[in-house]
Amino acid sequence: MQWDETMSVDVNELDTQHQELIALMNESYEAIQRHDEPALYLLIGKMRTYAAMHFETEEKYMRENNFPDLENHQKLHKKFNEDVNEFQRNLFNKTNFSQIFVFLSRWLTNHIMEQDKKYLAYIKNDPVSTEESGSLS
Repeated sequence: MQWDETMSVDVNELDTQHQELIALMNESYEAIQRHDEPALYLLIGKMRTYAAMHFETEEKYMRENNFPDLENHQKLHKKFNEDVNEFQRNLFNKTNFSQIFVFLSRWLTNHIMEQDKKYLAYIKNDPVSTEESGSLS
């Protein structure tokens, strides 16, 4: 998975965090290719921890800018965490490693390109929130 500018949400901190999540995703893919289950288990844990920190940051920006879809966005984050926890619990039982990568990469791409872009559209159309937060790049 490659980061490109079309994924930017015009908030440097969030873009940097998205790039790190993509890097973790790519490391997971490499672990899958090597059939390195212990590394994959650790990477999923690392991704889960990093995602939780990222979600907190993202939600902070949304609260500061009175983003009207914050509650729905939080539900998406919660569902992601539940799904990743389930993958990690079942990692050595029945889960196909490729399924994990496909799920994570699709979720991340969709989340950035669809859900996070809603926030970008909101702050770009609300100059008062944008000026007050100073969070745009």
